[in-house]
Amino acid sequence: MRKPLLVIGASGHAHALLALLHRHGGFRTVGLIDSFQAAGYQIHGLPILGSEADVHHVCERQGTRHLLVAIGDNFQRQAMTHRLRVQIPDAVFPSLVDPSAVVAADAKLGHGVVVMAQSHVGAGCVLEEGALLNTQSNLDHDSLLGAFASLAPGAITGGRARIGAGSFIGLGSRLIQEVQVGCNTVVGAGSLVLADLPEGVLAYGTPARVVRSRQPDEPYL
Repeated sequence: MRKPLLVIGASGHAHALLALLHRHGGFRTVGLIDSFQAAGYQIHGLPILGSEADVHHVCERQGTRHLLVAIGDNFQRQAMTHRLRVQIPDAVFPSLVDPSAVVAADAKLGHGVVVMAQSHVGAGCVLEEGALLNTQSNLDHDSLLGAFASLAPGAITGGRARIGAGSFIGLGSRLIQEVQVGCNTVVGAGSLVLADLPEGVLAYGTPARVVRSRQPDEPYL
């Protein structure tokens, strides 16, 4: 029996996750929550059921505690998850893997992890809470993707890479084996990371170089 699920967010990333949910088949999406669109407006045939302030009441009405935070920005996804836990202490944030993705049997996926279409998670990998692998991204063997960190579409790491919490690896970027990226760091699109990067910086280029420091809540999408 499919479990009822409430999607938090209704923008572009939510559209991609609704397609994943359709292919996944393990959940029944009851609707979406969005603070910027009116209740009743529909996204792919599913209604906006209210704003963030309404989540508790919507969950009671729909008989669910399963929530999917459909926000692409790492900092905002983490902040929303934490606020929802305050509203609903017994909320469940399931991990989702697209049927077309490949995830090694011994990989460990935390709560709220999403692995999008045609992505790959290698043997011995750890994806911490809220981590996101976008379409056709690759986390190679024995690597770590920290809490609420993400790989953009087409990003690839070598084995034993370490990507810190909240960090973002941009579209089509490459990280060689054993490289470490600190927390809350952004790697720009198309970069080649050949050496460790510290936390809290913006880096890009071939090879990638630190351009400046950045704040954890600074937009990058």
